Amino acid sequence: MLTKRAAIDTLRQMLKEKNADSNYTNQFLYNILQTHARWLIKREISSGRIYKNNSLFQTLGCQEVIESSTIDNCCPVKTDCKIYRSKKRLPEMWIDNDGPVIKTITSVDGTTEFFVTSAKSWQNKRKDPYQRMQDLKYAFFADGYLWFPEHDPKRININGFYTDDIADKNECDGEAKPCIRYLDTAFGVPDWVESEMFSKALQQIFPTLQIQEQNQVDKNPTRKN
Repeated sequence: MLTKRAAIDTLRQMLKEKNADSNYTNQFLYNILQTHARWLIKREISSGRIYKNNSLFQTLGCQEVIESSTIDNCCPVKTDCKIYRSKKRLPEMWIDNDGPVIKTITSVDGTTEFFVTSAKSWQNKRKDPYQRMQDLKYAFFADGYLWFPEHDPKRININGFYTDDIADKNECDGEAKPCIRYLDTAFGVPDWVESEMFSKALQQIFPTLQIQEQNQVDKNPTRKN
């Protein structure tokens, strides 16, 4: 998978081909690439293609869950039952219209699955006698945490579409993880959207580029009307 450094270097080389002045900072170029990666990925999620590609998903393992107060300002619901949340905020994930892209949440041993929903939807389910009889376990995302109403999973595994490599964030063992420079970590963008991402980034930096390219197409004598 493309690293952040490789993505920035690729865009920088493309800029040099279009303009001799390419003295842009790494942060500037990375921000532009991320801007276009977000909407491209959201589009691909809507098409269903992302969920079919397991290689894009990583599992954040053995995350501790703690009991939380229902009167905590961060708590997304007001309820008379106990509520629990992940001890740490989750690493950044790509998002769609429903929030972070999470495929599964399970207990560490894999025997219990928590279905991802919204706080409002869960409250509606509690009012429905039929839904309550199903005894399903739910989780919802808010304020960077995962919340678990009524059930305490102790520790969880979260399989999601993260923007960065999360190998150093797993807590299933106490082994020291290798230190990797941030720019050398994976960019997390599907390979099939890379070309479009670079193209849109170029067009943002050089707004006239798209017009020039379109004029070249229009002037092509072999182009059919």
